Amino acid sequence: MRQRTSGLTTDEASPASARVYERECAPRAMRSRTPAFVARFACVLLLALTRTAFAAPGDLDVTGFNSSDPVPSNRGKVVEKIGRSQFEADHAMSVARQTDGKLLIAGDCRGVFVRKLCIARFNSNGSADTTFNPDATQGGTQPDLQPGELILEAAPNTGYGALLAVQPDGRIIVGGTCGNATTGYNDFCVARLLADATLDTSFNAAGSTPGVATVAPGNFYNTARAMLLQPDGKIVLVGSCGVTIVATAMCISRHNSDGTLDITFNASGTRPGTRVETIGDGNSSYATDVARQSDGKLVVAGSCDDAGTSDFCLFRLTTVGALDSASFGSGGKVITPIASDEDAATGVVVQADGKIVVAGACSTHWAYSNAGVTKFCVARYLSTGALDTTGFNASAAPADRGKRLLAFASTYDGADALLVQSDGKLVLVGRCNADPAQGTGVFCLLRLSTDGSLDATFGSGGQATVAAVANQRDISVAALLQPDGDIVVAGNCFRGAPEQFCLARFKGGPVPVPACTLNIDANPVVDAATDGLLVTRYLLGLRGTALVTGATGVSPGRNAAQIETHLAGLLTGGALDADNDGQPRAITDGLLVVRALLGLSGTALTAGASNAQHPNVRNATQVLDWIRTTHGTDCLP
Repeated sequence: MRQRTSGLTTDEASPASARVYERECAPRAMRSRTPAFVARFACVLLLALTRTAFAAPGDLDVTGFNSSDPVPSNRGKVVEKIGRSQFEADHAMSVARQTDGKLLIAGDCRGVFVRKLCIARFNSNGSADTTFNPDATQGGTQPDLQPGELILEAAPNTGYGALLAVQPDGRIIVGGTCGNATTGYNDFCVARLLADATLDTSFNAAGSTPGVATVAPGNFYNTARAMLLQPDGKIVLVGSCGVTIVATAMCISRHNSDGTLDITFNASGTRPGTRVETIGDGNSSYATDVARQSDGKLVVAGSCDDAGTSDFCLFRLTTVGALDSASFGSGGKVITPIASDEDAATGVVVQADGKIVVAGACSTHWAYSNAGVTKFCVARYLSTGALDTTGFNASAAPADRGKRLLAFASTYDGADALLVQSDGKLVLVGRCNADPAQGTGVFCLLRLSTDGSLDATFGSGGQATVAAVANQRDISVAALLQPDGDIVVAGNCFRGAPEQFCLARFKGGPVPVPACTLNIDANPVVDAATDGLLVTRYLLGLRGTALVTGATGVSPGRNAAQIETHLAGLLTGGALDADNDGQPRAITDGLLVVRALLGLSGTALTAGASNAQHPNVRNATQVLDWIRTTHGTDCLP
């Protein structure tokens, strides 16, 4: 039962607000000689103000995400039921953010006849984005849906576990697992959507279903669990693949940006474009996440059976899909036991310094079983694959250095996602306070400093929870960091009916201002839609309000006059001539800056945007190198 404080439930107020109330408001209300209702009103007003003014890292974003919900306890979070059957659960799997701030959540749900990949899109404030699949109205092309929702009926047969990535041009990549009617097993599958959710039939245009591509890395059941979009547009899928009818291995595939299989990847393998890798001495290994290093190498993480337990397992591949046997682990592979029984890795990131971090749920028995204790767990590795025993949890007992087990208030906790902030702090997102017998649980987050210690500036002692999203059972599955430092958590939530998609947003940060002189408005984000636009407008000759109106981001560090002065300095110093033709112009240099800030490279960066007739014109690689050296390494995504 929730306690109430002057008309507001304690789970509606942020921890920071609650502390202000307890310290300032309640004692004064008790001492006051004014009428009780006046004292209560003053307290409520103070609490409301402090909720806005003192929202702290780890608090729900109740003022910016779904803040208009008439039920205060619903603010900061949303629940969405997509599937055509109210009696079958929807299973979320991934979340992604577009450059315009809109949020996508995807998974699988009931289609017309079978389960299918499905997606919903929300505006940055948590409201449904009705421009996504706008025809999905009652009586429209998908009669059981609403605008903002999509069931991908075009994907073959049954679909499971949709994965998401967004291209710089706004097109949406949807990966997952699809049934194969011919073999009777499952394949990896990937589709591409236009920004309005229309299937992009130029993707794998020569395939049996234009807009959709499939591949089977293994001979039996193939299950995709994570997806990565490379800067060159290539699409990487990882998961588990059947090597026999009873044994699985970690596996990976790579597609070109047009949807065709990239047969230059593991070109000498049995199935070019894919790779199946067995790790450990048991019958079970599976990949759950993949990260890309700055040199293009891919780190694949998951779990494998070894020496009678399930451990964290990693392998690293070169840019052409070969095992990095010369410089990573033993033969390109690493196995790390964390707890005494099952260690289920769920996420991997590569830090800016090249160190590799893996997180998950580690248990004294099967993970999330009522027979053991399951905790959040994390390990950090040097770029060689050795544990970082001197830099991460270094003060622990020797056997525990380089890794950590962490718990909330229950014995049924675990991380489902891992994020790394620009300042090197790590955010682990998962579930906690759960009872496996009752099927309960809530979203939980913890933040670690760079040395592996809990970050006391986040939540309560480094940990944060939300009391409930759907009131009964919330299970997180994925998370992302926004450029402003806020943390979006996606999951499956149960509210007296089958599970539904759900999202919650937490305050993060503080985020340092990037070291980039192309951060024209000097806010925490280098953004093509603001900074790139300011550069382009300035080169077009716009000044004053015409320069800045609608072109600055959230919390700008420069006013209009300062922005104009900053741009004038860049122009005078030759720092806006991106193509090096001696003529800073909006249609070339401005366009190059915008495209670079969007993450484009190669011909996608320079086509039609540089003075090809000039003898000293920079190519795409040189433009990006020039931005890094002239404007700062924090400029490019």
